[in-house]
Amino acid sequence: MIKRAVWVALLAAGLLVAGVAQAQEEAPWLHIRVNEGGEDGSKVSVNVPLSLVEVALDIAESEILEESHFDIDHSDITVADMRRMWNELRGAGDAEFVTVEEDDEIITISRRGSKVLVEMQDLDDDSEKGRIEVPVGVVDALFSGEGEELNIRAALDELIRTQEGEIVVIEDDETTVRIWIE
Repeated sequence: MIKRAVWVALLAAGLLVAGVAQAQEEAPWLHIRVNEGGEDGSKVSVNVPLSLVEVALDIAESEILEESHFDIDHSDITVADMRRMWNELRGAGDAEFVTVEEDDEIITISRRGSKVLVEMQDLDDDSEKGRIEVPVGVVDALFSGEGEELNIRAALDELIRTQEGEIVVIEDDETTVRIWIE
């Protein structure tokens, strides 16, 4: 599933890059690296200005906004519910909010400083792990919409304004996915 999503994102980014003028050098860039191991493993690198991500969002925004409900373990949580939960959690400071231990996997959601972290670890295989880091301001911006609407535009603007460094790292024995901004 991750592999298909990565390839679709890479294809879309590649098509958009072909039609967009080169951005200013001082503007932040989004970098995506996918390295697949094994005999047939491929290596993919995507480097695009974040302004291009804004253009892609303009093109896809209506479809993205339709996906405002999330299915978490068969219980429907609305965006409004998530917004209310975030408003309660955001003032908690550094804390571990959720830890799920199931079978051979641990998923932890926490806050450390100005970041919200989602960390995944396979207990049977130390090489399978993942980390997502999101600045608190980006989460605030995402939930700044009303009702069932996520404010994706505001979240992207805040990400562009504040973020440099790694956002996503997923690793296993054969594949590494790394997404960062600089």
